[in-house]
Amino acid sequence: MPLSAGSRLGSYEILALIGAGGMGEVYRATDTRLGREVAIKVAKEQFSERFDHEARAIAQLNHPHICQLYDVGPNYLVMELVEGSPLKGPLLERSIEYAGQILDALDAAHKKGITHRDLKPANILVTNQGIKLLDFGLAKQTAPLGEADVTRALTGPGQILGTLQYMSPEQLQGKEVDGRSDLFSFGCVLYEMLTGKRAFEGSSPASVIAAILEREPAPLEVARPLDRVVRRSLAKDPDQRFQTARDLKAALSWVLEQPLPVAQASGRRGHRTITGALGLALIALGGLYWRATRPVEQPLKPLTRLNVDLGPDVSLGSGTGEDIVISADGTHLAYISQNRLFTRQLDQPKSSELAGTEGAYAPFFSPDGRWIAFFAPGKLKKISVEGGAAIALSDCPGTARGGSWGDGGDIIAALTGAGGLSRIPNAGGSPVPITELDHQHGEITHRWPQMLPGGKAVLFTSHTSVAGFDAANIEVQSLADHRRKTLQRGATYGRYLPSGHLIYVNQGALFAVPFDLDRLEVHGTPTPVLQQVVYSAQDGSA
Repeated sequence: MPLSAGSRLGSYEILALIGAGGMGEVYRATDTRLGREVAIKVAKEQFSERFDHEARAIAQLNHPHICQLYDVGPNYLVMELVEGSPLKGPLLERSIEYAGQILDALDAAHKKGITHRDLKPANILVTNQGIKLLDFGLAKQTAPLGEADVTRALTGPGQILGTLQYMSPEQLQGKEVDGRSDLFSFGCVLYEMLTGKRAFEGSSPASVIAAILEREPAPLEVARPLDRVVRRSLAKDPDQRFQTARDLKAALSWVLEQPLPVAQASGRRGHRTITGALGLALIALGGLYWRATRPVEQPLKPLTRLNVDLGPDVSLGSGTGEDIVISADGTHLAYISQNRLFTRQLDQPKSSELAGTEGAYAPFFSPDGRWIAFFAPGKLKKISVEGGAAIALSDCPGTARGGSWGDGGDIIAALTGAGGLSRIPNAGGSPVPITELDHQHGEITHRWPQMLPGGKAVLFTSHTSVAGFDAANIEVQSLADHRRKTLQRGATYGRYLPSGHLIYVNQGALFAVPFDLDRLEVHGTPTPVLQQVVYSAQDGSA
């Protein structure tokens, strides 16, 4: 029976009923000892198990975006009185701000080993001071949602449907849950903040569960970087999501810093023709716009976005390696069109064909930008950016898979599609193998190398499967002692930037992760930085 105004619970005087639910009622009350107003949650059953969980969870937390627990009675909780309204979308102008505050609160809980397990708009209040996260009644430090919980969800009254629509797949399947389950629920909340619609709808609890387990939500009409963040949050597999609330917040912060998108080349390699105004998103080697979780030694420079009109007769799509490369000093562009090599100074309006480059593919610049190396049938060659005779450097049986010209003058190349990397002097000579395939672990190719600054190590793509390069790895090998490390799994075409980052491609998106050049190690969580990058899942080039 609801309490009436003037009733007392210990030293608390009831003022009014705020709301009621299946577990009990919530009242506005006055703490007669301290003279402040509070909220009191009264359980229907004497100190229910859920209230016990909530009290234990909230007692460990002290955060500006989490409702505070003041006191515990025999069948009630005394909490901070929060004046606000439940979160409701669409909130396009403030969605990222509110999302950051929710993630701050989740980060604080997760660091205490607490998983909320019931994150939804009804448990998130919008106040004049920002977001307040409520209701840790389902919070757990261990134990997944049990089979009985799911059974109640399927057979119980309709009010549980709202909770179901924000549950993670692993929670619905009765598996062990951790903070990544809350991040899935957060993805549902963020989707709703952006669209005003739920990510997963259904006419019954069973259909909602099926939607969460089997289907993707409707596309978002937002900038692609933000769409990418939301979809990664909603990945069915917890390993494919952001792994911490802090990493997810960093990704959202990065989205806010991005300029408006530029035109992108469309289509897949080998199936595209680009003519007229070509929209190029060129990431200059000078740096990448990035706010890392810790400072890097070099100053950060903005992402350089450049539109280049190559003319109506240009046709890209050699099908092997990069078609477009930019010199390290940013002054020259080289590209393959109709299996011939062209170059252009970026301060000039026209390109020039380099004679004697028929059949050219996969070009790359010398460090000083004066030469362009390229592959042609059976050969590795080089030619001056000013033109002249093409000089053969080495035989190249089969189809090569990329090369890199190091600071010390040597070239490292994947001279065949299946095999390790080799070193070739830039004046020409016999190739010397520098990497060996690990046949014991099923390696079938090393390709797309990049010599790191100082010439002490090389990055490359390693692959063990014929199923596609979205499952490949980025490796680094010391050239002094030949020790190898795996830097990133599920990645291809890795490149180091002097800003202190490793960039790579997966499923047509460019990712970046901080990279320690001295230790040859990555640190932090990869973040998407550019969408719709033209790449090939068949050969791993981008």
